[in-house]
Amino acid sequence: MNVKPRKTSLSIRKLEALIRRLPPYHPKLPFISEELSKKMAGYKGECSLDFYLEFLDPKQYFIFHDIRLKDDSRFFQTDTLIMTRSDLIIIEVKNIAGTIYFDPLFNQLIRIKEGKEMAFPNPLIQVKRHESQLKKWFRNNGLREMPIHSFIVISNPQTVIRTTPDNSLISQKVIHREAIPSKIIQFENSLHPSTFSEKELKKAIRI
Repeated sequence: MNVKPRKTSLSIRKLEALIRRLPPYHPKLPFISEELSKKMAGYKGECSLDFYLEFLDPKQYFIFHDIRLKDDSRFFQTDTLIMTRSDLIIIEVKNIAGTIYFDPLFNQLIRIKEGKEMAFPNPLIQVKRHESQLKKWFRNNGLREMPIHSFIVISNPQTVIRTTPDNSLISQKVIHREAIPSKIIQFENSLHPSTFSEKELKKAIRI
């Protein structure tokens, strides 16, 4: 069930409004346009995932998009959160073209495109942090903790994913968007039976 549909983010709407108001010769217009292009690429990547999530049973999987929760004094946001009777699944979407290499030595993501390399923060670190923050959010709201897992979904089907031969974590956590339904179902089948009652599930959804 799609509990919280995906919407265009506030930051995108603000940038679009700002561009409409600025004169075409404004010196900051190229920077603002580039920032909007980056955010739109990310948003389109997230939207491209929605089609594949529709293959999940709506009676078993409760889907929340663009969830923004407060962890004590800080806020954190996840692209997609899936709640079941057994666990929580965090999905972080990356729309990166070219070849991406997960470097375990320096904990970074390297993109190789048109012969140029560019380093990005390691999304595995990001989702690990979100797992910890989500656990704290459950405790702070009087909810029983559930197992939390996460996946990095690469939305561009032409992106090549690489890492070191001994880095098995990447094959478990990083997948292309087409594989997400089968990966989640396969993963769910390997878990223990339901641990969250229907009452607890409805309470968490309402909050």
